[in-house]
Amino acid sequence: MKQLLKINSQIAGQMVVSKLSSRHDGEREVYLTKSNAVVDGETEDALESYGILTVFNLKSKRYEVDGSSRKRVPDFIEEVKFLRSQQTYKYFPSVIDCGIEKVGDRRLGWMLQPKIDANSLTNEIKLQRGLCMSDVVKVMEALFSAVDEIARYTRGGGHYNINTDNILLNYDGDELKGIYLIGLSDMGTSYHGSTPFTDEIQDIRFRAPETANGVYNHLTDIYALGIVITMMISGDVTEEENLGTQLSSIEFRKRFLKRNRDKLSAAQRLILEKATDVNPSGRFQTVDRFRTFVNKLAKGNISTQTHVERTATLAAGGNGAVITEEDEKRFERLDREAERKAKAQDSARKKSARGLDEVAGMSELKALFRRDFIQIVRNPKVAQAYGIKPSNCTLLYGPQGCGKTFIAEKAAQESGLKYKIVNPSELGSIYIHGSQQKIAELFDEAEKKGPMILIFDEFDAIVPKRDTDLNGNQANEVNEMLTQLNNCASRGIYVLATTNRPGLLDPAIMRKGRIDRTVYVSLPDKEARQELFRLEIEKRPFVNIDYEVLASATENFTCSDISFIVEESARLCFEETLDHGLDEPLPLSMNRLMEVIKVTQPSVSEKQCGEYLELKDKMENRQSSGERKKVGFVL
Repeated sequence: MKQLLKINSQIAGQMVVSKLSSRHDGEREVYLTKSNAVVDGETEDALESYGILTVFNLKSKRYEVDGSSRKRVPDFIEEVKFLRSQQTYKYFPSVIDCGIEKVGDRRLGWMLQPKIDANSLTNEIKLQRGLCMSDVVKVMEALFSAVDEIARYTRGGGHYNINTDNILLNYDGDELKGIYLIGLSDMGTSYHGSTPFTDEIQDIRFRAPETANGVYNHLTDIYALGIVITMMISGDVTEEENLGTQLSSIEFRKRFLKRNRDKLSAAQRLILEKATDVNPSGRFQTVDRFRTFVNKLAKGNISTQTHVERTATLAAGGNGAVITEEDEKRFERLDREAERKAKAQDSARKKSARGLDEVAGMSELKALFRRDFIQIVRNPKVAQAYGIKPSNCTLLYGPQGCGKTFIAEKAAQESGLKYKIVNPSELGSIYIHGSQQKIAELFDEAEKKGPMILIFDEFDAIVPKRDTDLNGNQANEVNEMLTQLNNCASRGIYVLATTNRPGLLDPAIMRKGRIDRTVYVSLPDKEARQELFRLEIEKRPFVNIDYEVLASATENFTCSDISFIVEESARLCFEETLDHGLDEPLPLSMNRLMEVIKVTQPSVSEKQCGEYLELKDKMENRQSSGERKKVGFVL
């Protein structure tokens, strides 16, 4: 495979010394570089400094997001932003500089980090033929913490490409001094709600089975961590090229665990098999749960044996590392306690929430929700006396970035009912009819806990048209959803659904008794953009802001676009404050904001706006009046 950069080539003021690693599709590579310090106008070889340069090909690879083709630039930028937000966080290398350069016919993004004396985990496992248990625990604790940090930054997302090449270890003699997690460029796709991964990008050894169906969540990383810890204990890092091109992740897992069965204790096998369960629901459901078992394994107090077997093991000089019935009972108590805490936090969150009052503007939309839904479910006896029923299902559609899911959640909060946000990934299953069963279970649970609101995000991915190339199982899943939606309000289940692509929905879903109402959520108008800028800016230091000018300069920008402009401007002010060693933070200014606006493209093009308006006319079965209604935005 051709390298992105040649050895001894120059980029970003650095000379490429050697290649360290490469993603499987060859579109992201990591190099060791060096630069020579200049003293009194002359280069001093003795003062040469080394760095780590990650290079991204921004030109050749594209992926689909919300029906539109995008380059990998957002992922590259997201990685830089994340790492810069983690300057004091010890498991991620800091960022010295970044930029974009054209090299030959390629447009390359680059990120320079300080050189760390570290070796990939792959090479360390080969060198040591497996790590000692104390180092295994250190590495896993670092990875657990790193994954937690990514989840906080991405609001529940993950790394999604954890493997032994992306984990670096720094040994000082026999002592493990440093642990680093790299390869974060695919994290941005998680943050933006897409899953454009392919077999080329991901290493089949660490790829959770459900990802073959586009299902990615925190359980994806837990699966990869299970394979990583298995490799560290067993010393087996079978290279992908030796696996065969047709080998599935399920088949690899089966062969891998079978091959290493004799190298692992019963306790190790139990934990590792649970972490890499082919059914996501069978895995450790949280990082903390996984961490607890790893720590117990290291301390030798986990058992898979009976009391008699445990006694015999101890008598024979073994460590008795078993999971006892007492252990399981204690973990069950901890799970129940965690569930109670989660419910208490949820209750507190609902009490503090302001509902639709947190949605600025959109007065007509808020009035509609309150008239047709909220007032009815909050006053059921009065509504019943008049024979008035709430909408069975309301579909919110429109361009991405306009806050449809946020609006739905705030409406649910204001109603006072229990609610649950459902993403397509939560309904995915690797088993035949598995997703169909999950849909049925979801509605059964909602009915038992009801009255309850189900908020379906990216509804088009859940009920796509059946006249497309769906397999039989997917068609059955659509049929199941149609059945469950039939007059579900009579069962105390109310549905709010959102989509950027209503044209991809199965036509049968639009029937009355399933979707009773459709609501178009458009781009914010000038008045709304002014207010959004005001609320975003006034959280920060600022001076002499003309909100009308800002609004005029951001025609066709989404709510997300405007939030990004303010956040990016604030980040630049932050960096400038640090660079100049100032005691007081530099305020946001018109010049800074306008600079960012000039280099920011709206997420939705004029062509797409026109297409959405045509779709709106079609959905409402009427001709466009040519008059654009005032809309607001979400905070």
